[in-house]
Amino acid sequence: MSDTAPLCRATGLVKEFGAGGTMFSRGTPFRAVDDVSLEMHRGETLALVGESGSGKSTTARLVARLMEPTAGTVEFEGRDVTALSGRALHSFRSDVQVIFQDPYSSLNPRHSVETLVTAPLVYQKRTIPGGARAFTRSLMERVGLDPAHSDRYPSQFSGGQAQRIGIARALAVKPKLVICDEAVSALDVSVQAQVINLLRSLQTDEGFGYLFIAHDLAVVRQIATRVAVMSQGRIVETGDRDQIFSNPQHDYTRTLLAAVPRIDPEWDARRREAQRSREAVGRESVGVDA
Repeated sequence: MSDTAPLCRATGLVKEFGAGGTMFSRGTPFRAVDDVSLEMHRGETLALVGESGSGKSTTARLVARLMEPTAGTVEFEGRDVTALSGRALHSFRSDVQVIFQDPYSSLNPRHSVETLVTAPLVYQKRTIPGGARAFTRSLMERVGLDPAHSDRYPSQFSGGQAQRIGIARALAVKPKLVICDEAVSALDVSVQAQVINLLRSLQTDEGFGYLFIAHDLAVVRQIATRVAVMSQGRIVETGDRDQIFSNPQHDYTRTLLAAVPRIDPEWDARRREAQRSREAVGRESVGVDA
């Protein structure tokens, strides 16, 4: 159950990128994120979904302060963090961690697991509880990796194992919000399920919130508490998971759902019944007999 007060609130976020031009004139800027507002709560998972290029990953980077917004604000625990810098920004980044899509590109191949996992603490000049070796092994055990492999390098692990290293690194600083940016989309389906179960278990234990970026609604359905649907830089629909999946209100959401593999007959039957109800209401409004 999430707290009433939002852990993180984004309001009116806008991100524009320049579109070239000449030395005498500027090109028309491209608006990748257009007036996006979101709330994230402790202990819940807000899934931000949409097709590639919809602006969802850019939104995640704005929330994490990995990008500067063109307009809008981000509040964390009631404090505006949009203009933070220096030590205050470092402190904020301890509270908000990101798990990226490709673990191999986000993990330095020249560093051992121990170095990778403890790097956020070293960077912030924080004491490593119990020492680096014991701390790393404890985190590896929590994410389902063999603690004896703490001296190995990313290339010596499978994709799912490497992603677990990324999860361990995010946990090292005890975050309050974890942003999963397509964190399972590059994994095999069976491995996806294992990592999702791990993420849910960790959330139960630690109580942090997730902002879960994804384009695969079959994955979202397994982990989300609430869902925000994004198209062309804008949020077109937001609601509880069951509401979005059973009774979507926006045409774009219905299009996304139509592409979901139908592996649950009961859910599919509920969705078809909701569709028939909407069509019946539509016929009644225009005086057409069933």
